Order: sequence, then C-alpha cells, then structure tokens
Amino acid sequence: MIFVIKYALLMMLLLMSLISDVKTRKIKNLIVFSFMVMGVLIGLCETGLVGILNSMCGIILPILILFPLFVLKMLGAGDIKCFSAIGAIMGAGFAAESIIYSFIVGGVIALIIMLFNNNAVKRFKGLLNYLKTCILTFSITQYDDLKRSEGAFRFTYAVVIGVIINLYFFQSKH
Repeated sequence: MIFVIKYALLMMLLLMSLISDVKTRKIKNLIVFSFMVMGVLIGLCETGLVGILNSMCGIILPILILFPLFVLKMLGAGDIKCFSAIGAIMGAGFAAESIIYSFIVGGVIALIIMLFNNNAVKRFKGLLNYLKTCILTFSITQYDDLKRSEGAFRFTYAVVIGVIINLYFFQSKH
C-alpha cells in the first residue's frame, strides 16, 4: 500500500513541477518542499527512524551531487530541489539513479535540438574552448557559451522522462 502512495506522490510531484516550470520557468518552492515533507512522513510511516534517515539522505544526496552544476549555471536550483523531493519520497538510491537517467535523456534532447538548429559543431567548439580555458587558467568559471535561447530547454522534461525510465527499471528489480 505504501508503494502505491509513493508512486502517486511521485507522479503528482512530476506533473506539478512540469506544469510550474513550463508556465513560470521555475519550479515553485511550495511544490518541492511540500513533497519533501510528505516524503519524510511516508518514510516515518514505512520504516520509522530508518525511513526518515533514508528520506533525509534522499534530500541531501542530489544537493551534494548537483550543486557544482548550479554554481556553474548549468542547472537550476528548482531542478535540484525537485530531485531532492524525489529522493525524499523514493530514497537516495532512486534519486541517484533518476539523476543518471535524466542526464542521459537531457543529453539526447540537447543533441536533437543541436541537430535541428544545425549548431552542434559550434556548441561543441564552445564547450572545448571553455574546458581549455579552465585547464589553462586553473579556474572554473560559469559556463555560458551561447545564449540560452539557442537550444535551451526546460530540464524538467528530462527529469520526468528519466524518472519514468527509472520507475520501469525499478519495478523490474523489485
């Protein structure tokens, strides 16, 4: 029964985050923090203090993994908080796997956009120049190769698809 509640909460989180991001270009804090609290409460009901610990690890892990991408302006804070809410509901392991699947999906989406915009070579040259500058100057700066309008997409699309892929594989493992 708890799994049904977790899956329902997860789907509501994904839908509400996607709608918020598409409409306002932000994932509202009220959404993600509400689901974090519900995830911790579900963890408590499921396995007591161990469940709370798993939910808290699920909240913290995405922040630790993704914070450098936020600092470099490669990922928004809302996306990180969304992964934290996913982790609160489903646990740290599920959140980590969802991050991996979401980045794979995001890479495919970005590649399709670059091919459609016919700017893949330009984008990859910009990335290589950025990496070269970081290596030669021994410093890491914000990555802002091209204007965001030239192929940027709402990463929430990749998150939703990545989590659904993860759910498919998660189900086959359990």
